[in-house]
Amino acid sequence: MRHRSIWSAAAVIIGSIAVLSPSADVLHAATPPAGFTDTSIAGFNRATTVEWLPSDQIAVLEQRTGRVKVAAAPGQPFATVLDLDVCTQSERGLLGLTADPAYLGNRWIYVYYTAAVPGGCVNRVSRFTFDQATINPATELILLDNIASTGGNHNGGDLDIDPQGNLLVGVGDAGRDPRGNSGGAGANDAAQDLSLLNGKILRITRDGRPAPGNPFTGADSAPCARSGTNARSTTKCQEIYAWGLRNPWRIAVDRNDGAGRFFINDVGQNTLEEVNLAQVGANYGWPMREGPCPQGQTTNCPGPPAGLTDPITSYGRGLGSYISAGAFVPNGLWPEEYDGAYLFGDGGSGNIWLRTAAGAVDYGTPFATGAFGLTDMTFGFDADGVMALYYVSVGGGLRMIRPATVPAAPSAADMKLVPIDSFRAYDTGENTPVPAGPVANGTTRLVDLDPPAGATAALLNLTYDATAGPGFVRAWAARTPRPATSSLNADRANTIAANAAVVALAPDGSFVLESATTARVVIDVMAWFVETGGSTDDGRFIALDPARIADTRIAAGTTLDSGSPNPYTRTADKIDIDVLGRLDVPDDGTVEAVVIGAATIGTGTSAGFIGGHAGGTTWPGTSNVNVSPSEVRANMLVIPVGTNGGISLTTVGIADVAIDVFGYVTSDGAPSSGSGLYNTIAPTRSVDTRVPLGSTFLKPLQSVATDTPAATAGASAVAQNITATNTAGPGWISAHPGPTAPVVSNVNYDGAGHTRAAFAFTTVSSSDSVYFTSLVTTDLVVDVVGFFSD
Repeated sequence: MRHRSIWSAAAVIIGSIAVLSPSADVLHAATPPAGFTDTSIAGFNRATTVEWLPSDQIAVLEQRTGRVKVAAAPGQPFATVLDLDVCTQSERGLLGLTADPAYLGNRWIYVYYTAAVPGGCVNRVSRFTFDQATINPATELILLDNIASTGGNHNGGDLDIDPQGNLLVGVGDAGRDPRGNSGGAGANDAAQDLSLLNGKILRITRDGRPAPGNPFTGADSAPCARSGTNARSTTKCQEIYAWGLRNPWRIAVDRNDGAGRFFINDVGQNTLEEVNLAQVGANYGWPMREGPCPQGQTTNCPGPPAGLTDPITSYGRGLGSYISAGAFVPNGLWPEEYDGAYLFGDGGSGNIWLRTAAGAVDYGTPFATGAFGLTDMTFGFDADGVMALYYVSVGGGLRMIRPATVPAAPSAADMKLVPIDSFRAYDTGENTPVPAGPVANGTTRLVDLDPPAGATAALLNLTYDATAGPGFVRAWAARTPRPATSSLNADRANTIAANAAVVALAPDGSFVLESATTARVVIDVMAWFVETGGSTDDGRFIALDPARIADTRIAAGTTLDSGSPNPYTRTADKIDIDVLGRLDVPDDGTVEAVVIGAATIGTGTSAGFIGGHAGGTTWPGTSNVNVSPSEVRANMLVIPVGTNGGISLTTVGIADVAIDVFGYVTSDGAPSSGSGLYNTIAPTRSVDTRVPLGSTFLKPLQSVATDTPAATAGASAVAQNITATNTAGPGWISAHPGPTAPVVSNVNYDGAGHTRAAFAFTTVSSSDSVYFTSLVTTDLVVDVVGFFSD
């Protein structure tokens, strides 16, 4: 990573800094700040890279053995999944890895390594398929090849994905000019040679083509993906994103919003180490400049000449000798002062520093010390659901730093449900309220809802759009451990799907969402849960036996099996339903809102949605059920009742809707009672038919009773997420309080092999049971998150 190899067998003294030999198989423990712990995870042979995979697996690369080792889950042992033949001289070897945005579907990973070829060693970027047990070398697809490794050092080797799904590649200057017309070390001008890939950040599509938006596209440019030094010296490489870098050892994309900014940790020559803000078309000045100075100068440095870009921070040899690892802290999971921060470290001094959200670095007070030989770091969850900083060193070790204590998920009792006119709180595709850009797979976002006083939870509608592949969303209170349960599922690429969820809020009104696939995520708020401390007349959920109130496939006014007169009217873009006085919903001024399920059938021509709102009001621009062409999907809605005694569903691209009533929410003036108030529990998986020795799969039209969690004993209703998976064909699942299934549905699916989820408030039987019925054979997963008191 620097002109003197960091892999020497003895300690190297640079100034007053002793760089410990990484050849000893020791686990270099860091000393973190107060309130954090440092824990050893596993030993490795010269570990260069650690990567958190969207499947909750941890991958570690061994530089010289060429082995990729993976732990199946945090706390599990590591196994070798790929063993590559790599060049090992100097700083060559197995250097970088990242996962595809659709990783849970296609299982693609990208690897940067030094390959032996006739005539020497070259750096290469390839795609492989990881089947979760092994990576078959025969699946290799070479994307970049023949990248010069002339001197053996300065290979770069890091990989990442930008918000547009392009592959970012950090390439070093090869230590010695590949064209042989300048020299080595500080004389090497390869970083300024635009006909070479060396000394650059490259940006390519995931099939190896130059990415759209790169700076060189004219007649004097061409792809250089495999040409190496055979490229014409007058031709600019179209894969180049930025240049003028010596050895960009690590690049890190900030996943806290959709802007896609990323930092580049570039290793210096003799004086300064630097962190750069990546900018398309930027020239960072090597070898003319090192850090913010002309090469070799450290004081009284003038600003950069025209056309060159200085780093955002740098440090000298009194603090370290080679910059290495870097990672952005995920917002909302560590103490608040770390939100927006960037951690970066030096392998020589073992210091890890923090750059704050405001851009300040206190070099005199590192975040951690003693991480000698540090090569890489990444954030991921530990076995307790706590966000941890995983880091590796060339001494062989994988360790993690995490907060010593993390508050438990908040709990609350006797909360009233406060329906509101729904509003859009967050949209990663529309700059609401953060810069637009998808949530990357395996990453999190902090969402601040700014709730009213006393609100401790929110009823949300979560929507997936433009999914890169199959995946799911989790949502939980900020700065608490991640739950094992999920709230929204997608079973394929380009899915649009929605689901309701009750999400606990941190004291400041925030929560964290995590996506297992890269996707647009939209969040609409339907209601608040507000603590009351006891009896109240409003905000109580009165659970009813579920029944169908309206079905647009049947003529309005036709009496349904439930006894409802099918009281709807429909215009081109709206369905109005008269709900009061129907199916045990009172018509006496005591109903604030109704809780319904809406099974929605899309047209065959375009994607569509429905958005619920009070009857007689203007649609607020939110959605509740989203469908692709000809799909059938369902979701739960809480909709205030309008002054006209009804509710409305605004529709776009919808053929028909079947509407079921699950209960209603009381208004002021209802008989005062403590029943129907909401209580949280730790999210509990009450059913999972996929687990051996557990419940058997649901058989067609067979009602199966399941016990509700012990914490919900005596409840009038439970709040639960119901997931159908491994479906045998088109069908539905209904949840109901007795053994006889009513004509209602909670979850709908329209094919075999689907995974669909829908949230529900479900009435509980007198024996604390809920029954489930399915039209076809399917597996069933049920997560209970709370209950309503009886």
